[in-house]
Amino acid sequence: MNIFRHRLAAVALTVFSLVGIPVVMSSCGTDATNDFYGYLPPSEKNVSSVSVRESGKSEPFTLKAAAGEILIVYFGYTNCPDLCPTTMVAVRNAKQKIGDLATRVDLAMITVDPERDTENILPRYLSSFSNKFHALVPDSDAQLRNAESAFQTTSSVTKTNGEIKVTHGGSAYVVDDTGKVVVEFPFGMDAKSMAHDLQILLTERETKQ
Repeated sequence: MNIFRHRLAAVALTVFSLVGIPVVMSSCGTDATNDFYGYLPPSEKNVSSVSVRESGKSEPFTLKAAAGEILIVYFGYTNCPDLCPTTMVAVRNAKQKIGDLATRVDLAMITVDPERDTENILPRYLSSFSNKFHALVPDSDAQLRNAESAFQTTSSVTKTNGEIKVTHGGSAYVVDDTGKVVVEFPFGMDAKSMAHDLQILLTERETKQ
């Protein structure tokens, strides 16, 4: 594992410790060109059976990519001061780096703070980072927890003396058109590394078609 990955792992461990989310690491293998820089899930995660209400749509959105595409799924909230905007900017910049392949990258953000991230707020937020997205606002706590369970993450919203505190995981999840989580981008992963992984995944799908 090279120096970059050691530093990335250290950042991920620090951030996840702060938000109280358990961290599961897996080896990325050697430094060959076709190796992922993101983390490979230690066990298969298929989230194709999970659906979450989509803002402005009559039908819930099922968490899998369209045929031939990939879907980046992120759990966050619009008032987030650090993790969310940092990750969304990295995703936006990664898409810019892969040229025309970016048309096959979809984005879905599931708010962990649905009380404040209402119908109009989340779509407006996501439009700053992507022209192709799904603003997902769970219609119940059970729907949110079901989605989090599938991705093996958690979140909480607490109010103390009028102050709202939100904790959530920092990873973004790349899901293919079968609903399988193929790679995870931990908080702190840069746009160049994301672009590297996205290009591998999208090129693989071009070959299979």
